[in-house]
Amino acid sequence: MQLEAMDMAEVVTLVNEWGTLPCRMDGRAPRPGAAQTALADELHPIFAASDATTRAALVTELLQSTAVRPELTPTLIEAWAVDDPAQAHRAAAALALRHHLAEHPGRLGICADDQCEDVYVDSSPAGKRRFCCLTCQNRARAAAFRRRKAQQK
Repeated sequence: MQLEAMDMAEVVTLVNEWGTLPCRMDGRAPRPGAAQTALADELHPIFAASDATTRAALVTELLQSTAVRPELTPTLIEAWAVDDPAQAHRAAAALALRHHLAEHPGRLGICADDQCEDVYVDSSPAGKRRFCCLTCQNRARAAAFRRRKAQQK
């Protein structure tokens, strides 16, 4: 079965909407869907890894477990394939991560807000993103401001 890599935005949405840890931190129940939740929970540690070596090992392990392989179509176009259709979604996510990490190492992460475990892809020009969204960034800045004010008293 031929497949295409997922878009990285789809991978982020999958992890944030279906993952056990991001949902628990937000106080919401994960959506019903054991396969999506299992995949989201499998992908979350890739975003959480602090170094490129660990991320590469996790993505490689995921690629190997899905048995995704390159092939050439009859029209001489490069493609990716898996034998087990049940592995297609996992393989598509693994391919997206593989491609993104090869092109943009270090541009994945978990929100730096203590009250959030959502993942993000850093597409900022400086490559210094630390929060999943402006809400979390503002919440963290407000908390830091309150801590500084309390220390001054």
